[in-house]
Amino acid sequence: MTAAPAPFPAPPQSPRDEPLASAKYRWLIGLALALTQSAIYFGIGHATFQRSTELLRTHLDDTIPFLPWTSWCYLPFYAGVFIIAIAGFRRRALFDRTARSVILVMIVGAVCHLLIRAEYPRPVLTPPLHGVSEAFMAWVQHVDAPGNVFPSLHVAHTTMLSLLLLRDRPRLGLVTLFMATCLALSTLTTKQHFLADVVSGYALAIFGAWFARRGLTPGAVGVKGHAEAT
Repeated sequence: MTAAPAPFPAPPQSPRDEPLASAKYRWLIGLALALTQSAIYFGIGHATFQRSTELLRTHLDDTIPFLPWTSWCYLPFYAGVFIIAIAGFRRRALFDRTARSVILVMIVGAVCHLLIRAEYPRPVLTPPLHGVSEAFMAWVQHVDAPGNVFPSLHVAHTTMLSLLLLRDRPRLGLVTLFMATCLALSTLTTKQHFLADVVSGYALAIFGAWFARRGLTPGAVGVKGHAEAT
């Protein structure tokens, strides 16, 4: 009796056939993560720990100019990248992996902020303030305590989200990566972070992106060059 022929292997799943994350799902998860991150960040930042202004300080940090107008890249771009990422991701699998990486970065950041008790000796703006940019920078200083510096979660979160968004929505990912780069520079010129904080933020971003992408094949979730979802 002739054996039945072996079945053909199933064709690889096309990115167009992958389950999509609904807008409701993305916003529910995204806003929950943002609120959790804010609660942890501000809780640690405003805690009455003894912190050192010299622990991470270098001569290079002192040579960077203080530019209050760059505060428009510091806080608005941070929120902007989160909002674009929540609205921009399409593939459910990659969105879920990204959410888990956000949690990972959140936990690593919180542990480091608790253990590495440094703060930036920033120049505090006081009245009279000259212009809208100085007023906004003064408000940023009021809400964002000088602790919680190593690593910079502004750098870690936005860069990681951009790297992962590149996989699902390449052109949108490039936009957020540009925003994240401007933000990283602004953390220095607003005197909110040391150079060590930015470097460690990038390291954490790369680790988080690797954690999300591990085990994926090139066609598993989004294909580079694939037409963006509408």
